[in-house]
Amino acid sequence: MGKCLAEEFEIKKLGNLKYLLGIEVTQSKHGIFITQHKYVLDFLRDTRKMACKPSSIPIDLNHKLVEVEGDRDTNKEAC
Repeated sequence: MGKCLAEEFEIKKLGNLKYLLGIEVTQSKHGIFITQHKYVLDFLRDTRKMACKPSSIPIDLNHKLVEVEGDRDTNKEAC
């Protein structure tokens, strides 16, 4: 497949993939592993939530988020 792409497009070999769209990619002899650890840490830092307590259980699948009155840290401006 790489040869076919190279015939149609200019391709440059940049080495193993490390990051793509906020996803960290690690390759080993056991397989390819992906994580968003760095993305989440950056997000928590940017939203000043680094001191929040982690949860060992995921959020309920059908959980509805609601706005809490008086939450001053929430940025309510549209992009």
